[in-house]
Amino acid sequence: MSALLAGAAALVLVGCSSAASIATETVRGVPSGVTLTDDEQGGEQPVAVWTDNRETLTVVTWGSSGCPPVPTELELESAMLLNLRFAPPTAEVCTADFAPTSHVFATPDGISFSAVQLAMVFEQREGDPVEVTVPIRDNE
Repeated sequence: MSALLAGAAALVLVGCSSAASIATETVRGVPSGVTLTDDEQGGEQPVAVWTDNRETLTVVTWGSSGCPPVPTELELESAMLLNLRFAPPTAEVCTADFAPTSHVFATPDGISFSAVQLAMVFEQREGDPVEVTVPIRDNE
C-alpha cells in the first residue's frame, strides 16, 4: 500500500511539462465509455484500459488538472510489455487539486492481448524517476 501511495504522491508532482504529447487524445477526467472500479477511482495508481475494441489504449493518470503529466514515448518492449514515459514537469506552479487525466494512444502493432503490462516512467525535475507498472485490462 505504501508503494501505491508513494506512486500517487509522485503523480501529483508530475505535470506542467513543455514537452509535446504523443497521445492521440488527452481528456480531462475519464472519457465516456471508460469505467473505473471503486478501487481505481481512489487514484492510488494509474489505470490502463483497452478501448475501442482494443484499437486504442487509454491511460488514466492522477494529479493536478491544470498540469497533467505529458506522455512523450510509447514503445513495445515485448508482446506482453509496453513502456510509457512521461516528461519531467516544468517549474510552473500547478493547481493543487487531485483529478484524473486520460491519455489515449493507438494500440502498437505486435502486442498480445493476454496479460499485458504497462510500465510507466514519470521523469522528475529533480531526483530519480518514479516507475509504476500496472496491468492493462479490458474496459468493463
